[in-house]
Amino acid sequence: MVAVGAALALGASACASPDRAREPVELGGGTSSSTARPAEQPPEARRVDPRRGGFEVGFGEYAVTLEAPAIRPGPVTFVIRNGGKLVHGFEMEAEGEDDSSGPGSGDDGFKIERPSFRPGQTIRVPLDLPAGVYKIECWVANHDDLGMEILLEVRPDAPKVKQAVGGTTNTVSIEGFAFEPSTIEVSPGTEVTWTNGDPEEHTVTADDGTFDSGPIASGKSYSVTVDQSGAVTYFCAIHPTMKGTVRVG
Repeated sequence: MVAVGAALALGASACASPDRAREPVELGGGTSSSTARPAEQPPEARRVDPRRGGFEVGFGEYAVTLEAPAIRPGPVTFVIRNGGKLVHGFEMEAEGEDDSSGPGSGDDGFKIERPSFRPGQTIRVPLDLPAGVYKIECWVANHDDLGMEILLEVRPDAPKVKQAVGGTTNTVSIEGFAFEPSTIEVSPGTEVTWTNGDPEEHTVTADDGTFDSGPIASGKSYSVTVDQSGAVTYFCAIHPTMKGTVRVG
């Protein structure tokens, strides 16, 4: 792991300069996790801080997606999921820092990198961020030049995001290179709709071949009526680590 560097110098120098702007702090070393999303959501629809439960970042070929374009300053744990089929690497730096890439770079100023992680793997990076603009990208090969970079704004007035209503639903969002919710329960004869909120194309392809959407462009939807009771598992043929289930009964 690469140390945050100057961002960790919060001792005597900070006390001597109380008016100095707070610098980013990395909160611990970060741990791997098999799940990129909170297990449950409250039943009422409401607006919540996107940092709650972990701020989700999706990596895939070739794009980076954020749970929200802006968050408020303070402690936050980035939950980065590799939803693609290639190895990727997480890198984050304050805008204006040196643009060198890969583990071991960025000794001056705020810049962090994590070792590469495999398709389907999730990593967690705890941080404490002050206001500012940060660039998040993949440092592997030329993935950033192919589109795997995005800006995150950290500001005190960042809006909260609408939280989905829990319980039975017949709609699935495709975002962050994942199906959300990943499992739904419906009655026979229900029309299920998937909407692609990612910048990249995805498919909704049943493992048993009962349906296949073909490529769904960003902002477009696909619907299918499920009639037979039982569980239908499906995946994205473009990003095979993306999987979901429709339980009919």
